[in-house]
Amino acid sequence: MQISEVSRIAIGTHLGEMNDEDSLLYQKSIEYALLNGINFIDTALNYRGMRSERDVGSVLSKLMQMEKQVDREDLFLSTKAGIIPGDIDAQLRPENYLQEILVDKGVSQRSDLQIIDHHKHVLEPSFYEFAIQQSLKHMQVDYIDVHYIHNPEVSLKVLGEDAFYHKLKNLFSFYEQQVEQGLIRYYGLAVWSAFTESPETLGYISLEKVMDVANSVAGHSHQFRFIQTPFNQSNHLAATDLNQQVGDKWRTLLQAAEELGVHVTTSAPLDCGRLTKHQQGNIDELMSFVLKTPGILSTMIGMRKVDTVKKNLRWLNKVGSL
Repeated sequence: MQISEVSRIAIGTHLGEMNDEDSLLYQKSIEYALLNGINFIDTALNYRGMRSERDVGSVLSKLMQMEKQVDREDLFLSTKAGIIPGDIDAQLRPENYLQEILVDKGVSQRSDLQIIDHHKHVLEPSFYEFAIQQSLKHMQVDYIDVHYIHNPEVSLKVLGEDAFYHKLKNLFSFYEQQVEQGLIRYYGLAVWSAFTESPETLGYISLEKVMDVANSVAGHSHQFRFIQTPFNQSNHLAATDLNQQVGDKWRTLLQAAEELGVHVTTSAPLDCGRLTKHQQGNIDELMSFVLKTPGILSTMIGMRKVDTVKKNLRWLNKVGSL
């Protein structure tokens, strides 16, 4: 699938319980979405204790292999790694998964971790090689369209800029090899606030510096082509704050991404459900705000229920995106 063909809304799979009930709900909603005009699924290795990727795989196996209703080339799949996951099906909490699966089997060392409070983050290529293989297995596909480094600002805050960008260069070299092997098509960074913070803030990431790293690894043929950041009516810094420097000019994140040739996907269009009573009555307005903002390729929104998918499809129709 060409990037220009992805739906303006993607199926988000972050929220929900790690149980059979929510898995069944997700599977029904993902199937309905894929059969009715949404072709972009966004997930992560750690979402819902690995249940989210497995739910995606269950649906894709049914629609692509058993029923032949969907072709892999007609779908766009993104997932993420970097956060130490748990595995609910194996009854392994993240700390146990770290020891029993990653450390004991030689995938990672505890010295690879950057830790802030309960957040444990890794930038070593060996972990990402393992993670990509797990994601391919979970989703029952041969390749991933976009693989994101998930919340890299955790590592940045611990390591400092010099060490962070050095490790990022090694990881980008690994990603380029994964592209050559056909396991991923593109790679990127999925952040929470790192791209929209003030440049003086600890954990701020300069998109231009990241692009410089990619260029140093593979020249202009690199496949660092995606970023993901929250964006909604309450948090619209990506479109309004001139905090990203490109050359000698300051740009908004969306402007900088366009100039640097990076596609922007956004998360939390409804602020992860943290809406005031007034906002809950104006969801059409909130969604229109996001969908009509120039420079956003697609927005990730949780779709645990078929009714939610139907509402999303109506929003797409309202802005003329289908």
